[in-house]
Order: sequence, then structure tokens, then C-alpha cells
Amino acid sequence: MKISYFRIPALLAIVLVSCKKDQYQTNPQITMESINSIVPVGGELDAKFNFTQKNSVLSGGVFTAIRTRLNQQPLPIGTGSADTTTYAVPSYPDQNQGQFELVLPYTYLNESNTENDTILFKFVVADREGRVSDTVTTGNIVILYQ
Repeated sequence: MKISYFRIPALLAIVLVSCKKDQYQTNPQITMESINSIVPVGGELDAKFNFTQKNSVLSGGVFTAIRTRLNQQPLPIGTGSADTTTYAVPSYPDQNQGQFELVLPYTYLNESNTENDTILFKFVVADREGRVSDTVTTGNIVILYQ
């Protein structure tokens, strides 16, 4: 089994593991391996995902993260940042399974200056041929404001 790892722009990283193709589905499959549920001031959200795909065409695809803010107190109009971000999956030798790591900085996550932000994320990946994975949803994540 060959393993490789590299970091890519936009703080998305991939670990690759080569295995037999016939045990995987044609659409990409992602599962969450780990995520931190509390992000301290100046910290980062660190999410790790495992992926598999029979045709090994995830390289060059798109990874999407959708944030939902759950706080009861709404933000003032025009003060929030984008809730949907997309990242290009970098080119790498085609592999049937591997691991993504997404690291989001506190400056992107923190939106309120008066209370902790409580959010959840939905993640999905599409391969370079347009096949889409199921959506992975996190539990509540708390972004500390002080």
C-alpha cells in the first residue's frame, strides 16, 4: 500500500492510499474522520475526511464547505462572510482512497464580537466528471469570541 501526503492552497490537504478499484463505488464517497468542536480565539477548525472512489477521478474536482450559523441573535446586515466556499481538489496521481484535511482560520469562522458563534458545516465533493458524493454534516461547532 503506497501512501502520499501533500498540502495544497486554500488549506486543503490530501493523503492518498492506493488499493484495488473494484471495492469502491463510482461516485466519490466521503466520511468525516475527525473535527474539533471548539475553536479558540486565534485557533483553526481542523476537519479530516476519508474518501474512496472506484474510478479514481477525484483529482481536479471540487470540494465544497457550506456553513450554517445557528445563533439566535442575527448578525447586523452586511457584516457576515460567505457561507459557501469551494476549493479545487489539486491534481495528484489517481488513487482509489485517501484523506482530505480542511483547515479554516479563526478569522473566517468568527462573525460576532459579542457572543460565541455556533455553526455547523455540510461538506460535499464532486469529481472532475461531475459525480457528487453524499453530504457530510457536522455537529455543532462553537467559535469562541474571547
